[in-house]
Amino acid sequence: MSRSVFDRIRPRRRITVLASACAALAATGALVLTGTASAAPGAATGPAPSCSNATLNGTYTFGYISWTISNGTSSPASEAGFDTFNGRGTSTGVITAVYGGVVAGINVPDTSIYTINADCIGTIVFHSGSNVYHFTVYVSPSGNSFSLINTDAGNAVAGTETRVTG
Repeated sequence: MSRSVFDRIRPRRRITVLASACAALAATGALVLTGTASAAPGAATGPAPSCSNATLNGTYTFGYISWTISNGTSSPASEAGFDTFNGRGTSTGVITAVYGGVVAGINVPDTSIYTINADCIGTIVFHSGSNVYHFTVYVSPSGNSFSLINTDAGNAVAGTETRVTG
């Protein structure tokens, strides 16, 4: 009959070995949690990013896959195009859109007004034809890209626009 290593250790020694193992595990856990906490966004050092309307400046391309929702039924949609932001709160661009598999427009002109706050969060209101679309935007402090999400009921649109000229 073989005995395990644990059985061969005297009872007092067993308690010491178990206590040491528990202390080592607790210390490792504390180090892991400390490392995770220091990697959290709020733990970053240095100046906070700062944005303004001037952060969006240049031409940005986009392509989205989205959904329109009406009476509990969803239908796929896709849009692609570009927007040129002037750094002063307005933009112009074009959009090609397909809704439910039907082309709704090709290179339809659009315009927007936008406001970007110092915390790099803002709003954009796009006007395309007779339609108006409202978005919340999250801008990279460099202005090289931004993410946006539509806030109008009945739409599920989110995506990223990337600067190609500036």
